[in-house]
Amino acid sequence: MATVDGILGAFLGLRKRSGLTVERLGSTEVDVSRLVALPAVQAVVSGGTPVEEAIVRVVADAVRRLPPTDRIVADAVLALGVLGEHAGDAPELAGLYADDLGERRSALSRNWVRLHALLDAVPAPPVMSVRSLRGSQEAQTLARLAELCAGAPQAAPARLSRPRPEGAKSVVVVGGAVMDHVWVVDSVPGPGRSTQATSFRRHPGGKGLNLAVALHRQELDSRLIAAVGGDDLARAIVSYLDEEGLPTDLVQETPGAKTPTTAVLVTQSGDASYVGWMNDTQVGLSIADLHSRPIRDALAGADALLVTFEPAVEVVKWSLATAGAQRHKPLVLLQPSPPISAPQGVYRYLGGVDYVVGREWELRRLLSDPDGPSDVDAVAQQLLNLGVHAVCVVEDFRCRLRTVTLSRDIEAPDVPLNDTPASRERFSAALIRKLLDVGRDFTENALDYAVAAMTTNPSIEEFTDSAPAIFEVDRVRERQSLE
Repeated sequence: MATVDGILGAFLGLRKRSGLTVERLGSTEVDVSRLVALPAVQAVVSGGTPVEEAIVRVVADAVRRLPPTDRIVADAVLALGVLGEHAGDAPELAGLYADDLGERRSALSRNWVRLHALLDAVPAPPVMSVRSLRGSQEAQTLARLAELCAGAPQAAPARLSRPRPEGAKSVVVVGGAVMDHVWVVDSVPGPGRSTQATSFRRHPGGKGLNLAVALHRQELDSRLIAAVGGDDLARAIVSYLDEEGLPTDLVQETPGAKTPTTAVLVTQSGDASYVGWMNDTQVGLSIADLHSRPIRDALAGADALLVTFEPAVEVVKWSLATAGAQRHKPLVLLQPSPPISAPQGVYRYLGGVDYVVGREWELRRLLSDPDGPSDVDAVAQQLLNLGVHAVCVVEDFRCRLRTVTLSRDIEAPDVPLNDTPASRERFSAALIRKLLDVGRDFTENALDYAVAAMTTNPSIEEFTDSAPAIFEVDRVRERQSLE
């Protein structure tokens, strides 16, 4: 990994100014020792080629093996001229190899569709703005190029997708994967005050990851689309998913970046406060990621799609729109958490949402005037008016379901906790499992089962690991029916 990081560091330095050229390599202050040491470079040098020319030749050859979008981005950012070898003096290339990186970015964005057409990559993914290129896209592309140059396997064992379980329904989750740092406290201290935790745990989490694991334990073929960094925390998250038996090929890694983390303060009653750091300037799903063949195939074959607000809003909108465009539309569940600042941007996609699940305050933040509705029924009505088929207000282990024709309240089982982190993810996973069994329309049995799943194996420390299996939920329901 250190070799890949060193190569990536060289690429990030060389992309500035004139790019990776023979002339630049002869005078640059960027550390290119990792590039010089590449076996492929040394093999070319042994034949009498100057080292600078050997580096350009080897990197250009690696760029030619990248997927179309990465090939276009890497070629322009490093000013290698790969596309020009086949397109001659095509007008699409004007400015693409300028001496200034800003000019190359502008030309790349301006000619995005036509450049993809040169490679027969049509339809092209949505146009990347200069800001998007400068943000995460370039770093992600150059990281993939670095792995290719280093000879790193393109699908290490922990990244392989697994065979679909016989007869299992396919469910895709678009959400977050973070490392949770969990402190259990007697009370959350106020400003200027402190407290001592009674326990501390660190384990993989995030709403998306929690959903994926909970769905898998409900015997569904669950796949997570998420983004992590390139550090030890990222490797721990991927290893955890692999140990759970979930495929990890759709989890995007960003070498050199720190993985998102969340601090969770949980009281003895199960109430929690959260401080999240998503590192969204470095880590995040891009629209180009979503247009990759594996992700498009996963969505095309999904029986259900679950989406959280952890990814960028453009990713959320793309996911909902893509689900709605499928020939066989999947069952769609939205957990609008954490709330976003401009929810109006997703309103046009809510007509394709079968179920929206969240606490009352989270659902209020999905409205343009959160304080306007007088009660839960008024909140639900506004969401139903926007096209949502069913609203589930889930908190304190109870659920209030509202549809155009139904109003149903499921009271909380008698447990000595107010709530637990990840209880909504358990509810959503169990609800989806039942709906896929009996059909996407509401049934009382599905709702009862989902509520029971929230109080099966309750834990205020191990949110993900305590997600219940089907037989455990059934056992709890049998016991509750006897009380």
